[in-house]
Amino acid sequence: MTDSFLFSKTANAKINLNLSVLGKRPDGYHALDSLVTFAALGDELSVSSSDELSLTYKGAFASDLKSSFVVQADDLVLKAAKALQQESGTLMGALLQLTKSVPLGAGLGGGSADAAACLRLLNSFWKLDWSLEALMTLGAQIGSDVPACVMNAPCRMTGRGENVTRVDNIPLLFCVLVNPGVFVSTEEIFRMLNKPHIDKDKLDASSEPLPVFSAHETLYDYLQNTGNDLLSSAIETAPVIGLVLDAINDTGADISTMTGSGSTCFGLFKDEVSALHAKEKLKDVFPDYWGEATALKTD
Repeated sequence: MTDSFLFSKTANAKINLNLSVLGKRPDGYHALDSLVTFAALGDELSVSSSDELSLTYKGAFASDLKSSFVVQADDLVLKAAKALQQESGTLMGALLQLTKSVPLGAGLGGGSADAAACLRLLNSFWKLDWSLEALMTLGAQIGSDVPACVMNAPCRMTGRGENVTRVDNIPLLFCVLVNPGVFVSTEEIFRMLNKPHIDKDKLDASSEPLPVFSAHETLYDYLQNTGNDLLSSAIETAPVIGLVLDAINDTGADISTMTGSGSTCFGLFKDEVSALHAKEKLKDVFPDYWGEATALKTD
């Protein structure tokens, strides 16, 4: 962060520990049930004073991000900034700088995490004093994952993503992340899943209280029994995802699966040393893939 950017927020990478797709709602969105947490790593959004709203980019994936837009106004960070500016009635602007360190189209929240960081950052920078709940409500108008990313703590996400309930009892976990550099279309993955109707049994289950996850084994049992409903479709689209998961399993991960609609895969560990060793092993197997080891946030 340069001296001109005095305030910043981390757009922590979102990780779906599990993901149940209940079916398509009448409004066209899919109903979901997902236990979500966040990595200690992520993009960084910085801000300094300006009369206008503007956004610049830097970082490993900045060029990928810039080339992904027809016009910059499509960037969710700018959409979030403009929405907060309009809804709050402030006349202030902001010079925003996004350091893009997390790959795009990876199932890690990406633009949603960046937009959520923007809402939290500008709420402080503009001294608006909006509540977390108000920011989440505004975030839901920007994207389905934004409310959970605004909360930026372990939570259960239901509905299309707009219903977010904090989960306070997640044990300390470490994670290895591997992205094979393959873009997976979320729209295409959901289409392949072909769930035109709501699964009533799963819908009922989504309203039941979660187990108490203070013990790793309880959490692992829950994740193994629920899984990620999008995984098989993602592997069909990008078979390399299956190869990455096999390699993560070979490192001794307690649990391995895919986050969101992919293509990032992850393995969970109880200690940091094991996660770091796994990262090194996977770097030998996949030297050209993006990979990181990180702690997962517990609050």
